Amino acid sequence: MRLSVAAWCLVGVLLAGVFFAGQAAAATAHLTLQSQPGDFIGQGGNYDITYDNPDAQVRSSLATGEPAELLFVVGQVTPEPNTFALLFFGTNQLGIPMQPGTYTNAERADFASPGHPGLDVSFQNRGSNTLTGSFTVTDATFSANHTILSFSASFEQHSEGATPALFGTFTYAVPEPGSSLVLVAAAAGLLRRRRAA
Repeated sequence: MRLSVAAWCLVGVLLAGVFFAGQAAAATAHLTLQSQPGDFIGQGGNYDITYDNPDAQVRSSLATGEPAELLFVVGQVTPEPNTFALLFFGTNQLGIPMQPGTYTNAERADFASPGHPGLDVSFQNRGSNTLTGSFTVTDATFSANHTILSFSASFEQHSEGATPALFGTFTYAVPEPGSSLVLVAAAAGLLRRRRAA
């Protein structure tokens, strides 16, 4: 039995949804910062920023290949406002893979000494020469080839030994392809039901 015009329209909408879902399936990130007066990095401001197409890299891995230091590059310097940020989170100097947990006594990631986790949050082109802090990872998932699929953490950072802190949260996620597959399955199911009628 042939499909009615209405049925063909529904199939068209479903397939268009599949196309546009595929076009929009880019990673996103969300950063919040609460900077105390005197904190160099945040300049005492509060920020809540969502980023499109962030860059997520595994900077260091264990001998097993498991990721142990992550770098996220987000935002832009121009046009205004400047939303550029770099965020490092590392467990490589602890000898363990990046995983959910609380990490205290953090040092600047690139120069963290053995036994210390690595942390480094810079914002609007302001970075730290030295820092102390801590972070809590609530989500860290990776693909079979160790690319970052999702990550979520909160952090506290003190720049240059100063008492004022930079507090924040960061999340990163790559959309799952399941939403597109659901639309394809729905369209295929409709076609099968109509042909059987």
